Amino acid sequence: MVCSKQASTRATGTLGLAFLVFLAFVSGIIRHDVPERKYLQLGKQKQFACVGQISGGSGGSCVLVSEKYVLSAAHCFIETDTRADTLDTLIDGKKAQMVFYVPVNPRVTDFSKVYATFNGRSIKAKRGIIHPAYLDSLTKGSCDIALIELEQPVRSIGPAKLSSTFDELHSDVTGVGYGASGRADKPESVKLEHKKIAGQSVVDSLGGPEFDDHQTLLFCQFVSPDNKTGMHVARPLEYICGGGDSGGGLFRQKGKAWELVGICGGGGSGIDLQQFMKTGYYGQTMSWTRVSLFTSWIEKQMR
Repeated sequence: MVCSKQASTRATGTLGLAFLVFLAFVSGIIRHDVPERKYLQLGKQKQFACVGQISGGSGGSCVLVSEKYVLSAAHCFIETDTRADTLDTLIDGKKAQMVFYVPVNPRVTDFSKVYATFNGRSIKAKRGIIHPAYLDSLTKGSCDIALIELEQPVRSIGPAKLSSTFDELHSDVTGVGYGASGRADKPESVKLEHKKIAGQSVVDSLGGPEFDDHQTLLFCQFVSPDNKTGMHVARPLEYICGGGDSGGGLFRQKGKAWELVGICGGGGSGIDLQQFMKTGYYGQTMSWTRVSLFTSWIEKQMR
């Protein structure tokens, strides 16, 4: 789950600032050797017009899956209070104290205050349906997906086709969403501007809790241009998502058609502060909720 914790570090130097930026604003982080305009151009392609922006709750992105329904991440609609917690650690051999802001008192967002925006048009939510397994105390967080019914239809944009097969592993994919953006090697360049950025990757592995005998998550690693950090060869528009991209879509081309295979759940897992200072966002992993596992549930809710 992206941004479920924010952190700051009481230590000398710039490490504390870099770590704060990493957790709070990671989203649409791009290769340092490719201009941002190419990622923006990819996001504008017709097949990704179905990706919109969510306001209300904690905000994020969404994907149009029918005229009156959008998919997003469940965690975008769970509001919390925060409680400060501390952790003593060593950084470069020096004692430091990290302050974590841990979410407490979770509650479901009032969906009457939620809007989905496509091409500048904002449509109010009629109701929201969070997958019951996400809210269940025994399986909490294992099915990070939500379906929102809109009060008005969106007829000017073709909805995404849902994947229904479990053959995503090693697929070439494109992620699309809104959020902050910046260069992978310069964390300080990342700014929260809610641009629609699309980037490329590969489904490197499956993981997460099992649901209906299938693993729930697709994982993609952000590979550096020199291919030293990754599990696949870096794609021309390689990137990592997170932050404002939560709820956005992961697509793959199958034949001549594009299909939705994932909903953005998080970016920047496996944090290693020392490595982060050396390589920036390269080598980090993003996770996507596996759409094929929930296609039947989605279609049933929309009937």
